[in-house]
Amino acid sequence: MEFKTRALTIVVRPDDIVDIIPNEDWGEPDTLEIAKENVAAMKRAVDGKPRALLSRTPNNYLSKEVMKYYSEAEVGEVATVMLTNSFGSKIVGTLFLKLTGKSRGDAPIRIFSTNDREEAIKWLLGQIAKSNK
Repeated sequence: MEFKTRALTIVVRPDDIVDIIPNEDWGEPDTLEIAKENVAAMKRAVDGKPRALLSRTPNNYLSKEVMKYYSEAEVGEVATVMLTNSFGSKIVGTLFLKLTGKSRGDAPIRIFSTNDREEAIKWLLGQIAKSNK
């Protein structure tokens, strides 16, 4: 199952990981309107099921307003991994975690390097398994 927004392609994998991929042709900063569109698509992808988010941290600027919206959004995931591939994206991810307190609701959030993608997926699968008990 796949969902597209102007900024993202969201793929629901067979293992219940929701892969959030920035569109290659999108280089603009997220506005509140874009963030709302993205969150609505994530909610449709999670669909009330025990699913986890695998998100690439953007290298582009996120305003405080947009970051706050993302941090408070109720998507329904059981856990989130933010993959970083640069110093800039790690800063964005760290700021996000400071806003959220390392979780969004009951869903824990962790930052992994893109080099540790397999470890991140194992962690997400463990979180999905825990939620199914």
